[in-house]
Formats: sequence, C-alpha cells, structure tokens
Amino acid sequence: MDPIERLLAVRAIEDVIGRYCILFDDQDWDGLEALWTEDAAFVVDGDGFEGRATVLEFLRTCLPPDYRSKHLISPPVIDLADDGRSARARTDVAWIAQNFEVAIVARYDDALSRGDDGVWRIRRRDEFAVPFEPGPPPMSGDAVRVSGATMRPR
Repeated sequence: MDPIERLLAVRAIEDVIGRYCILFDDQDWDGLEALWTEDAAFVVDGDGFEGRATVLEFLRTCLPPDYRSKHLISPPVIDLADDGRSARARTDVAWIAQNFEVAIVARYDDALSRGDDGVWRIRRRDEFAVPFEPGPPPMSGDAVRVSGATMRPR
C-alpha cells in the first residue's frame, strides 16, 4: 500500500467512526446500517449482538425516539493490515446524555474491512467501558499541584 492509498484508507476509516457517532445521535438508522458489514458484531464488556440486523435492532432500542445525546470521540488510532482490506481502530469516547452528564466513558476497539465496492465498514466493535468510581481521582500531591488548576474544584 503506497502512502497515498494508506492516507485515503485512514481518512475513510476516520469518517466511518465519526459518522457512527453522528448517525446514532441523530437516530438515522438507515445511515447507521450502511456502516456495518452483514456479519457485524457489537460487544460491550463481553455481552454482544451478532449480525447487522441484530446490531441495528439493539442500537435502535437503546433510547426512546425523541431522546437526544452526543458522542465526543478522540482521533482514532488506526492500524491497517498489509493487504489494505482490513484495519483495527481504537477510539476513546465520552457519551453525553440529554441531561448534559457524561454517562459513558469508554473505548471503541473496531475491526473494519473494505468491501469489494471499496467502502470501509465496521465488522466488529468491542466497547470497553471505564468503570465509574465516585469521588475525586486518587491523585498524588504533585499531580494535584500541577494539574489541579485545570480540574473541576473538589
């Protein structure tokens, strides 16, 4: 894969991941369906759904139709296979509920494949949640001294 092909593949994969977030938040189920392979899987902390239809049914029923939310994501870290037809992408995500609280902090670990049509799609998504722990972070004194001014007051 030459550098231009690699750059185009990485950009296309970034687009798929970004589209997932916006399409889910907008409840655009037809658009969301196009991002998954037919044999897709979505697994959250070991509990999963297999097959695109089953994955989409799960996503459609996560929230009521009139509920609004927002995904905020990091730039994905993408590793392309040598054949240029498969890739792994890891993306950190914070999901903000309609009450403006961060309800989910997680990492998407995606396996993607490029179809014969040249389009990249998600083949498998593993979501690993950061477990909630109440109270302030158990930071060292030096960490509080250095970073404290940038943090929410305790």
